[in-house]
Amino acid sequence: MSADRWTSDTLLTEQGVKTYSAQVRELFRRYADDFETLAREVRADLVADPIDGDNAITARWHAWQVSGALRDMAKHARAVVAAGKALEGDYRRVCVELPEKRAAKAAAKELQKAGRPLPAGAVTNDVAAAAARRAMLPAQPGDHDDEQTAPARPVTPWGDLFKEAR
Repeated sequence: MSADRWTSDTLLTEQGVKTYSAQVRELFRRYADDFETLAREVRADLVADPIDGDNAITARWHAWQVSGALRDMAKHARAVVAAGKALEGDYRRVCVELPEKRAAKAAAKELQKAGRPLPAGAVTNDVAAAAARRAMLPAQPGDHDDEQTAPARPVTPWGDLFKEAR
């Protein structure tokens, strides 16, 4: 990192993202606290010393309006804090976990192509794992994988489902 700014080279490492995210979150957390404090102070001052011609109700209304921009700034600063936390999760999911998952999936695919049984946990999808285990087992009596031995089931045409029963 250069002395005055972050670059993508220094940011796009796991430690870099954590450090940058922590710095941004701390900075904007302080900004949000300052904006909220200032909004409360401005509102209290305008209610205590209303603008000429304001009664108590309009003084509160005007104080609420003036402090509204500061409350919005605090809300947006809190959103930046949340986005800073999301940056860490997104980086981990995309740049760390996704390549690991792809490598595991490619290794499982290579093993399957080679005709070797898959190691336990190689396929993350339970349905795919069950299908892979079943493909490795010899056919058992009672299996109906081909159409010649499968029991005949009546098939109702789709359109007949909505016809009136007589």
